Amino acid sequence: MTIEIKQVDAVVVGGGFGGIRLVGLLKNKLHLKNVVGIEKGSTLGGAWYWNQYPGAHTDTESWVYRFSDDRDPPLWNTRYLNAEDLQVQVTDTANKTGVAPDYIFENAVTSAQYDAARNQWDITTDKGLQFSATYFVTALGILTNPKIPKFPGIDSFQGISFHSARWPKGLDLTGKRVGIIGTGPSGSQIVSKIHPIVKELTVFQQRALYITPVNDRPVSADEKEEIYKNYDQIWDSVFTSLFAMGFDESKKSALEVSKEERRETYERIWNKGGGFRFFYETFNDLGTSLEANETAAAFVRSKIAQIVKDPRTAKLLQPVGPYGGRPLCTQGYYEAFNEQHVSLVDIKSNPVSKITATGLELQDGQSFEFDVLVYATGFDGVDGAYRSINITGRDGTLNEAWKAGPSTLYGVSVSGFPNLFTITGPGAAFANMLPSIELQGDFIVKLIEEANRRGGEVPSVEADANAQAQWWETVQAISKQTVFDKVKSWLQNDNVEGKAKYSAFFLAGLHNYRAKLEQEAGNEYQSFVFGQ
Repeated sequence: MTIEIKQVDAVVVGGGFGGIRLVGLLKNKLHLKNVVGIEKGSTLGGAWYWNQYPGAHTDTESWVYRFSDDRDPPLWNTRYLNAEDLQVQVTDTANKTGVAPDYIFENAVTSAQYDAARNQWDITTDKGLQFSATYFVTALGILTNPKIPKFPGIDSFQGISFHSARWPKGLDLTGKRVGIIGTGPSGSQIVSKIHPIVKELTVFQQRALYITPVNDRPVSADEKEEIYKNYDQIWDSVFTSLFAMGFDESKKSALEVSKEERRETYERIWNKGGGFRFFYETFNDLGTSLEANETAAAFVRSKIAQIVKDPRTAKLLQPVGPYGGRPLCTQGYYEAFNEQHVSLVDIKSNPVSKITATGLELQDGQSFEFDVLVYATGFDGVDGAYRSINITGRDGTLNEAWKAGPSTLYGVSVSGFPNLFTITGPGAAFANMLPSIELQGDFIVKLIEEANRRGGEVPSVEADANAQAQWWETVQAISKQTVFDKVKSWLQNDNVEGKAKYSAFFLAGLHNYRAKLEQEAGNEYQSFVFGQ
């Protein structure tokens, strides 16, 4: 049987914001004629296709959770967008940029092999499609590889069970007995949304986390008009700030103000809502000073004690240690535990022993029964999505190259893998994802243009090995100076058993990341190797 191999200019893996942005740039800026997008889901959306659980929403305000050059009248009507809204926005953006027809769905890329003799990537999907491409772009997302727990008996449950990122379409939880394992972003958002309709809700907590209110609300026509009137200034603030959220980040230390002013500031931003606002709009050293950080942590713990009526539950919900990692926010999470049918179970001191046909059993023999069991157990983040694709470069596989840590240059290029570009790859900036994607996409376009300018039959570009190692050392050194390094999370790659701890992100802010990319361009891309 003859297998058809389709010759194309580029293959882009991923149908989320990163994927559609790169397909658009390759087509519309570089004018490549044959660009193929491949998405394993049945439609566009990326993370917002898969994460359709109740309560799923962005924690970046809607007017800056888009690309800065999309100035059409907004589709959004609320301060934050839920997953369904975001999937619509991905599709709308893809339609406006003309890339939607370039996508193939329900195909997962399983292998990508670089042929040095031809300077081509040979790419295969699980449905048997094969492509030969000059450029291979991975826009896999940072939270797309679900971390499934390895509880004994996990396949024995007779009810409905699933990971939160695989929520069944149309599932009605009204009157059901529901168990949720995990209290991170997904778990806390699900609890907040479903507790009014279920019969019983049991939340199994491994570790208490700091969660602030999101305070979502409708945005009036007058507010929209004001936002659009000042849109240029808003976007300027996005690209010149640390975390690109579209608000003024504080320039004050938590330690330079009085106790009264500090509490007033925390109270005001708590009521305004938003996890990133609470972490970065209050004071400028919550991420770098443990002493300053403790003032915010103590405030959140005091709020929990104030909100949750049962002292024992309140104590369990109060986190221990620094406030760090991805700042979490949702609406009414702590208030949910005041309901009689909602209970909290500590599985740090009394772990899950096994999953049973009717529910689960704890180490001390205590058992629970459910109709629905949800594993809100997070993700093997950032580099985790790459583990399911056999990517082989000039000298070996990506897994081998990343054995000591998933080192990249600027989160976009890997030594030994010519013409492979990784959108939001390990070592990229920790900030609002869409502006980050913009910067990376524009930089990749310039790299390809530079490779073409330098000539060669089939031009290529890859990270210089020494420059890549220096960047990775810089990323890790910066992380060591922050509170994030002291908090267990997927940001530090220590939420998955067996993986070595490392910082997955450049934590010095988007404006410093942008300056580094501009410096690289000004130095004629001396940190890259161009083929001839």
